[in-house]
Amino acid sequence: MNILHIDSSPRQQSHSRQLSAAIVKKLLELAPGADIIRRDLGADPLPQTEALYAAALASRATLAAPPAGSLDLSEQLMREVEAADAVVIGTPMHNLTIPSVLKAWIDQILRVGRTMKSTPAGKVGMLWDRPVFVGVASGGFFTGERANQPDFLTPYLSGALSSIGLKSQQFLPLEGTAFLDWEHAARARDKALAALDVTAVERVTEISANVGWMYADLASPRQASPSAH
Repeated sequence: MNILHIDSSPRQQSHSRQLSAAIVKKLLELAPGADIIRRDLGADPLPQTEALYAAALASRATLAAPPAGSLDLSEQLMREVEAADAVVIGTPMHNLTIPSVLKAWIDQILRVGRTMKSTPAGKVGMLWDRPVFVGVASGGFFTGERANQPDFLTPYLSGALSSIGLKSQQFLPLEGTAFLDWEHAARARDKALAALDVTAVERVTEISANVGWMYADLASPRQASPSAH
C-alpha cells in the first residue's frame, strides 16, 4: 500500500501538520508496511503556474504538442497521485480557503485529457477513486453552532478532487486553534481523529493483499504434471 502524504502549512509545528501526521499514523496501524510518498508543499513550495505550462494548456493543439519540458512537473505530481492507494492532506484554512501552495498543486494535477475529460455534462475524472483524508486546521470556526466565518475550502477542494475522480473524501476539521494551547489542541485533535472512517482503506489493504497473494502464487514454481506417456 502507498500513502501520499501532503502538507501545506509553512509552520513545521502547525496544527494541520500534527493532524495529518496523526491520520497517517492511524493508516499505518492498518497497513504497517505501507510506503509513504511525501510532498511537503509548505517547506518546498511548487512554483506558481509558469508561462510554458500555461502555453501548453492554452488549446487542444498545444496540449497535443506541448513545449519541451512544460508538463514535466505536472506529470511527476500526477504519477505520485496515481501511485497512491490513499491520500492524506494537511492544510490550514487561509483567508477562508486553501493556501496558495496547495492551489499550485491542484493547478498541476487537474488537466483535461490527462486526469479529467470535458463533457457536455461537465468534468469527468479519469483517475480511479481512492480514499482522500483532509485534515483542516482553522483559527476560527466554520462548522456547527459556533461558526462565524464562511467555508470556501471544503467545497472547492472537494470539487477539485472529484473532478479528477477522487470522490471518496473525508474532511476532519480542527477548529478554533487560535484559542487553544497545545494541551487542549491535542485533545481537540484526538476528538477530530475519532471521526476518522478507515473503511475504505481497509478495503484497499484487503485488495492489495489479495493481489499480492495472487502474483506470488503465479510466480511460484509449480510441480510438473505427470506425463500422459
